[in-house]
Amino acid sequence: MSNNDREKEIMNILEKKYSIRVKELAEMLYASEATIRRDIVKLEKQQLVIRSYGKIMANKLPPDSQIALSAREQLVYNIKRNLAETAATLVHDGAIIMLDASSTVSHLIKYLEKFKDIIVITCSIKTAYMLSQTNIKFICTGGEAINGSYSLVGENGINCVKKYNADICFVSCHGLSEDGLATDTSASENEIRYALIERSRQKVLLLDSTKINKSFWHNLCDISVFDTVICNEPLPEKIMARTKQFILS
Repeated sequence: MSNNDREKEIMNILEKKYSIRVKELAEMLYASEATIRRDIVKLEKQQLVIRSYGKIMANKLPPDSQIALSAREQLVYNIKRNLAETAATLVHDGAIIMLDASSTVSHLIKYLEKFKDIIVITCSIKTAYMLSQTNIKFICTGGEAINGSYSLVGENGINCVKKYNADICFVSCHGLSEDGLATDTSASENEIRYALIERSRQKVLLLDSTKINKSFWHNLCDISVFDTVICNEPLPEKIMARTKQFILS
């Protein structure tokens, strides 16, 4: 396969997957990891992909030749941080809060420290560790760990979630389909995520705009299930019509 053909194939794969590791790409394209990394460098220079936390994703942010590549990666981080800051305005003192294992939701922690007497319940190893560095009281669900994603899943974790009633939950997803379905690449993560939703009085979806009109193989739920959707850009009109409350971050 020529360099150009391989680069095109990488972009085709990223149209179907929100993000992917270099090792996975190398296996899929029958190429060495060193070769794939060289391809990624070329694609980065064209501002077609973004590297973040050991993965690459298609660059869906508006092109701006004046923004350096490092700044564009930081922009994704800033979007998630702003989503979390906006989400924190829905929290009150004494709230019982459920958090999924998404990186977007983990940004909430720094904004929760100002609240008094809250309790956080999470299915994320990473989030639990971050909470342990604060004075926030928290419960970690336990369950089977998914290596690399810091997520705890399975029957034990779901049964733990079912023991509690929360005032509010915050979750994210890998993609929001054109039909308004929150979708993901992991059925087991969606199962415990849905348990969080079921046990929470108020259900909030945090979504960055790179995930709009993206569909992955496992459905979490319809957009109408959420009481509030927070995004950095307006949703497509037909999806917005089924959204109970939308907040622009």
